[in-house]
This record gives sequence, C-alpha cells and structure tokens, in this order.
Amino acid sequence: MSIVPFKELMTEAEKGKYAVGYFESWNIESLLAVKDAAEAMCSPVIIGFSGIYLPHHKRVVKDPLKLYAMIATEMCRELTVPACTVFNESPYLDRVLEAIDYGYNLVMFSDENICFEKQLDNVKKVVKKAHKNSVAVEGEMVAIPGVGGEINYIPDNLRFNDLKLAKLFVEKTGVDAFAVNIGQAHLHGRIKVSLDLKLLKKLKETLPVPLVLHGSSSVREKDITEAVRVGINKINVGSILKQSYHKAMKNAFTERTSNKNPYEVIGSGMKNDILVAGRLAMQKTVEDLMCLFGSNGKA
Repeated sequence: MSIVPFKELMTEAEKGKYAVGYFESWNIESLLAVKDAAEAMCSPVIIGFSGIYLPHHKRVVKDPLKLYAMIATEMCRELTVPACTVFNESPYLDRVLEAIDYGYNLVMFSDENICFEKQLDNVKKVVKKAHKNSVAVEGEMVAIPGVGGEINYIPDNLRFNDLKLAKLFVEKTGVDAFAVNIGQAHLHGRIKVSLDLKLLKKLKETLPVPLVLHGSSSVREKDITEAVRVGINKINVGSILKQSYHKAMKNAFTERTSNKNPYEVIGSGMKNDILVAGRLAMQKTVEDLMCLFGSNGKA
C-alpha cells in the first residue's frame, strides 16, 4: 500500500473515533515488530524514530538519519495497512529540517530549554519548509516534564496548556497537529497519572487541528480510553516498548546462552535467538495498545 498522508490518517481517526499509535523504534528489529503488529491487528500505524536520541551528540555510535528515513519509508510501502513515517520531537532544528529533505511524512521540533517566543519562531521555520515539501508538522508549546527520563516522581508543575496560548500557537505556526499537556509526564511507567479530561475537551473545542498525547506509558488505561473518546487522534508510545523488549531479551539471554551455538543465539531468527524474543514481546505490547487505542480492525 502506498504511504498515506498524515492528515488523511488523522481524518480517518477522527471519523472512526480511534487514535493512531506512533510506536517509537530504534533499530530494524523494533521497526519490524511494529510492522508485524500493524498487519496482525489490521491497524493504521505511524512508524519512526526519536528526534532526541537518534541524532544525540553523546551517541557512541553514529547512525545516519537519511538511512533510517529510507528504511522507515520502505517499511511503510510494504505494509498493507495505512501508514506514514515520523521524525519525532527533536530539539535539533537543523536535524528536523534535514528530516524534511529525507522524506519523513511528519516532523516535530520541540526544545524545552527555549522560551515560548523562540519555540514559536523555530516551529514556524519548520512549517514553512515542511509544507513546501508536502510534509506535515506536529507542534507543542512546551515539552511535558521528564522528556530526558530524569524524573521518577510526579512534578508539581505539569505545564498544563493555556487555552489562549495554545490557540495562538496553532494560528501563528500553522502546525498540522498539536501535542497537548493535560497532566501527563515522562515517568516511563514508574508511576501512573490521570489526565485533565475537562481541559482536553476545551482544547478539542478550541483548536482546529488533530490532538496528540505524548507520555502515554505513564497514563492510566481508563484515562487513555476516555481521552480517545473525547478527541485524541494520535498517541505516542516509547518507554513501555523498550521495557517489554529489554525484559524479554534479558530473560532469553539468561535461559538460552549457556552452552548454546552463538550463531543461533544472536541473529539466526530461530527460537533461541534473543533478538527474536525481544521483537515478539514488543509486537505483543504494540498489539495490546492498538486495541486500547481502538485502531485494531480500522485499516
């Protein structure tokens, strides 16, 4: 199936009263886990990579952004369900602009260390270039707390959206989707939080673009279900995927590496391959989340 534009994915999600999941990948196994889950659940999907860690300056090994874009694009083309690619939530403006050139269907710039006016200005630059290249842009006024994974408690300031500022941000930037701050934080599943669904309803009534929920790994399931009902069209998932992948690989390593053929244990694709254990565990997690988001069977 050809790649479906992001706006079309969001239009169908709005009509069908479900949310499309963006399930963040980091290598070929994780990307294939998302692909297999989407096919198994007959679900629309968004695939892509972290704009924070893929180009991070502290990486020990450097991975080319262009190559990742090519892999994700080809993966989408092979899918039989509606799909598009994303370069997600990056504080590196130059990398976001590069991602547009490399063919990502959706990009996002966000930097929690700059003021509102500078954030506005940078997002406007991204939108200007992106729209010239038929690329969609997701925006947020300020990142939700804990974006770097440094907190393990619910912070006092959850940076709730101000309705007037949110409306101004969308109008001034021209973004195609808006990431809401309604009580969530990047707690990586350590603690579960509840959402301000009344604020979400007001944002839905105020803003003319699809709404996105970040930090879903730390949101109560019943709140996610209700948020989708109220009007969330896209949900980002990261931490819980890496946790399920890591746990399965760790257990498989303990069980399978003693006196085993190393060719079978890593990279064989057979039952003793610890990479297979991680991939299958992640696929199951993605499938469960697609059911939670209501996107299963909607392709």
